[in-house]
Amino acid sequence: PRSPTPCPMDDERFDGMYMNMAGQLGGIDPLLDGFFGFLRRKTDFFTGAASADAAEATVLKALSKNKERAEEDAREKAAKERKRKAEEEARRARVAAERAKQQKQEDESRIVDVTDEPAASASGEGGAAGDAAAGDA
Repeated sequence: PRSPTPCPMDDERFDGMYMNMAGQLGGIDPLLDGFFGFLRRKTDFFTGAASADAAEATVLKALSKNKERAEEDAREKAAKERKRKAEEEARRARVAAERAKQQKQEDESRIVDVTDEPAASASGEGGAAGDAAAGDA
């Protein structure tokens, strides 16, 4: 249940830049330190707030929102994986059932053919043996 309009945390325009920075800085912690250093040096994020705790509240709000989103994404991914596995299992069951049905039909065909052959050859052999025995007499 996400809104159709992309929200700022879904904006992927800067992902490449963030990944590059995280790689150059050596991880997430240095990236965050660098970002907050930028806010300290170039903005009034820490000093221009209405209260001393406003900057921290802003950061915690963003953290909480993104944490909830990450958990929702993980739940959706797990649900999709469960659905995919169930569909794959159902597909395998259908394929196995179809193979079993086909094998049964082939086996039944073979049984009919095999049953008919020995009967014909047995009567043929018996007739020939009977003829040979009659010829000897």
